[in-house]
Amino acid sequence: MRAMLVFIWGNYKPHLVMVMTKFCLAVSSILLQSILSTGISALVVVVYEHMISACILSALAFFFEKGTRPPFSFQILCYSFFLGFLLITVFQMLRTLSLQYIEATYQSVALNLMAAIVFVLALIFRQEDLQFCTIRGQAKMWGVGVSAAGALTMVLWAGPTLFESAFTASKSSSIIGESMLVVSILAGAIWNLLVGLMSKKYPAVLSLSAMMCFFGTIQAGIITLFLVTPSSWKLKWEGGLVLIAILWEGIMVTGLSYYAHVWCVHKKGPVFAAAFQPLLIVYTFLLEATVLREATHLGRVIGAVLVVLGLYMLLWGKAKDTEKQGLLETDETINSPLLD
Repeated sequence: MRAMLVFIWGNYKPHLVMVMTKFCLAVSSILLQSILSTGISALVVVVYEHMISACILSALAFFFEKGTRPPFSFQILCYSFFLGFLLITVFQMLRTLSLQYIEATYQSVALNLMAAIVFVLALIFRQEDLQFCTIRGQAKMWGVGVSAAGALTMVLWAGPTLFESAFTASKSSSIIGESMLVVSILAGAIWNLLVGLMSKKYPAVLSLSAMMCFFGTIQAGIITLFLVTPSSWKLKWEGGLVLIAILWEGIMVTGLSYYAHVWCVHKKGPVFAAAFQPLLIVYTFLLEATVLREATHLGRVIGAVLVVLGLYMLLWGKAKDTEKQGLLETDETINSPLLD
């Protein structure tokens, strides 16, 4: 059994890391939706959680990459500042704010579009190779299409109810929440592409993640100071749920998951990392149905199956690309002390 686990981890490490990362993000969405419904400021939550993750990543970078990280430069700091702006100030803040207007499952469906956007941008900027007439090229194209079809199915067709909701009211989507999601998705897609290029210039992933988180936290803190009242910085206890949500976000999502995501982008490319976005829909759907006891509809089940099918088609195409190149990893030079 141990030999089998070692074999799976050694050969499918990026796949397993992305699966766990998306699960952490799904749990985060459910926790945030629960505490934001009590009137707590979403912006304040984002600042607090990133303060925690900045401290954790800085400490890990100091101990694990001491003596191995490349020297800092003004260019690296500027890139880190901009990447922190895209990831935290735009993507994370707007993603969190949108949960005040839309359901977590609806958000996860919209975030699935990031994979298609990243794929198109990667083709435009020649970070992704597409041979349309080959089987692997068709698999990647159809994978994106099937995933998008599944996402649209979950949004446009609810279908008959399979399991009744334990609650009498639910949160409906709004133009405000949808607009926030559109901007955050675009920012996240651009970040996915740029962080892959940045990790090649500065391959110390922990240090890079710490710098992005540090600059993003400062930016988010300054914006929040102007938008919320001083009393909003005092968080409610809510039976400890608020503390659990902030710690989960700070440690698992915006802390370790940032590092893991950057590592996977460097190893397998931005399209590979974005292809796991459909799993977020499935995880969020299951958690809402089992934990929040929300109504389950046939349309969401069919949509979830389609997005997973599209995910496997796209990953199969990427795997065939890797076999053709004769490589198991895209780059083995990156420092990955925690994962290796």
